[in-house]
Amino acid sequence: MKINTKNLFLFFLTLILSLFIFNVKTLLASSLPFELRGHFLIQVDNHGQAWYVDTDNTLRHDISSEFLFFEMMKDVGLGISNSDLQKIPIAINDKLIEIDSDNDGLDDDLERAIGTDPYNSDSDGDSYNDKIEILNHFNPLGKGRLAIDKNFSSSLSGEILLQAESQGQAWYVSPLDNLRYYIGDYNDLIKIVSLSGRGINSLSLELITDSDVIKSGAIKNIKIDISKNQRLYYYLGDTEIGSFPISAGKATTPTPKGNFKIINKHLKAWSSYGLWMPYWMGLGTGSFGLHELPIWPSGYREGESHLGIPVSHGCIRLGIGPAKFLYDWANIGTSVLIY
Repeated sequence: MKINTKNLFLFFLTLILSLFIFNVKTLLASSLPFELRGHFLIQVDNHGQAWYVDTDNTLRHDISSEFLFFEMMKDVGLGISNSDLQKIPIAINDKLIEIDSDNDGLDDDLERAIGTDPYNSDSDGDSYNDKIEILNHFNPLGKGRLAIDKNFSSSLSGEILLQAESQGQAWYVSPLDNLRYYIGDYNDLIKIVSLSGRGINSLSLELITDSDVIKSGAIKNIKIDISKNQRLYYYLGDTEIGSFPISAGKATTPTPKGNFKIINKHLKAWSSYGLWMPYWMGLGTGSFGLHELPIWPSGYREGESHLGIPVSHGCIRLGIGPAKFLYDWANIGTSVLIY
């Protein structure tokens, strides 16, 4: 019998590639929705279709039309006061300008949104151009500096903000620079997506759950696999949204199995083992729970390398980032299945 070496080679190549794609998909599924939350996505192999990944549930939303975008904005937009909005620095980019009547480097619609005069390059008459004042965090409408708070801006990274005290003007805080971009209309959005959107192919996009498949009123719940997989999965109803690697209890201090609920939450709880447990979410009677990698009083923190390995005293340890996300996402009373 003569073996066709070419066909045999192609068979094994196909097998290897299929295993590789499966493993990549499994790997990405654990983190991609979380890593891309708050980003605009451009589907590179589907005519550049645009999507937005919300920061609350890490779901993707189709924004390929003006109607879809503004409907999405109603659902996920976050109201903000004028005083808090002023703490976030304004994005200025020549590519965002459509009309600049006073040639000060600011789009007329942006100027109307922030209160400067689109027909006067020096709105407050202090001999400084409005754009120069904004770039240097000075008030273009009067004396003094703007109350910029970079930590506050960072905390709203990826959010779509709606001015609650004005006429509902929309802003987007880009995760790329933590600056706020004005969304006056759908054309503004297209410009922002072209500047800050991230390319993604259809295979990777499928790893992020489409918001359209989630039923209204779907209940948040968590499932934790403490076998060799060592992984936590978060759900809306019966739909898995994403997952994270964990470190459950070691053999001598195993993590209890069963159905539990989150009974309390603390930003930084103290353990009887003499260490701090950030983003604590208590389970059962509160004797164990979920938390970020622990910190010893000396300042030493448990390493990320322990995730995926059961080494805890019975709690479920999560990495830096995922722990805070789940702390903000899950409410007291959220069901947790440990198996």
